[in-house]
Amino acid sequence: MNNYTKTVEVFGFQVPTETYYLHRGHTWAVLEASGQVRVGLDDFSQKILGPADDLKLPEVGKAYYQDHPCLALFKQGRKASFEAPVDGVIEAINPKIRQKPGLIHDDPYGEGWLFLVKPLNLQPNLDNLFSGEANATWINEESHRLLNLMGSTVGVTLPDGGAVVDDLYGHYPEIGWRPLVQAFFLQNLTKKGLSPAGKRQKSA
Repeated sequence: MNNYTKTVEVFGFQVPTETYYLHRGHTWAVLEASGQVRVGLDDFSQKILGPADDLKLPEVGKAYYQDHPCLALFKQGRKASFEAPVDGVIEAINPKIRQKPGLIHDDPYGEGWLFLVKPLNLQPNLDNLFSGEANATWINEESHRLLNLMGSTVGVTLPDGGAVVDDLYGHYPEIGWRPLVQAFFLQNLTKKGLSPAGKRQKSA
């Protein structure tokens, strides 16, 4: 695991620009020396939703596929599902986050990682993800989408150079949990109208 992650700040969101691949649903993937892929949730997701109360994690031994839900975060009785960044078989779960889900929020690219995957279709999957400096460009675009949503629903705007407040939903619940989840974390399902079927495993 990487002990040091180079990040840049975009509207208050920490964005990794080395080794981390970002999925449009705000999960990330990192290649390990073992050939496994480490998976987690990005800082964007955590600052929007705030610290989780509980998690539903995938079962070891099960296969999940890119763009289909593989885990869920719970907060105040509400659920947010997240899509797998790569095809793969779950080989290990981070034991620390079972006891302390807040680690995902506090250290999303470090101790808050979620699970290890044995990849099944790695290079084609990586080709569908953001990496390097493109990560920051994309989060900048996502930030503007978020700001537009905030402006239209709650009338909140940021000053030049401002940062999005941590636990955005906690501060502005009137934005709506479901609109946030559908707009940013389940984009593939929302846009394509997909439901996991066939080789696509049952979702979280």
